[in-house]
Amino acid sequence: MKFNKEFDELLKHSRETAIECGWSYLSSYHFLIGMLKSDNVPNKIFKNRNWEFEQLSKSLIKEKNEAVKGNYYLTKEIETSIKNAKYYSWIYGETEIKPEHLIFAMLADKKSDAGKYLNSVGMDYSEFKSEYENIKELNANKLLESIGKSNLAVQIGIPKLIKKLIKNVA
Repeated sequence: MKFNKEFDELLKHSRETAIECGWSYLSSYHFLIGMLKSDNVPNKIFKNRNWEFEQLSKSLIKEKNEAVKGNYYLTKEIETSIKNAKYYSWIYGETEIKPEHLIFAMLADKKSDAGKYLNSVGMDYSEFKSEYENIKELNANKLLESIGKSNLAVQIGIPKLIKKLIKNVA
């Protein structure tokens, strides 16, 4: 499974955000702010619900570090969210990983920084899904979706295990 053009654009904007804020790595927060810089489904949902990340943007600004020249790495948290985004693209019947799948992964992992932040501004998995369905039709595998919505299941890696098992059987 590959990332779609919107996801590639999101990665570019996330990196730009990290550079602008003076960070030497990309976190899930940079991805949230990066989503606001593109025309993607999560950004439309954020605007529809008036979910703004102004406080988050302000809190990310650090003193510029000129020693960092572009060797940006992903934190373990965002790496996990990206891997889990593959699961959400799969359970929603998509052939490409899109920014909205990353949001589903972040919302499902309530212990992650992004999951905690999104919940603190009033966003949860069900509400995001409802807003998503107002924009685009979803064709979800209900059983796999219920597993993917479980914080405990996500934390211990059950979605990844299921995907691996089904891939090996197919």
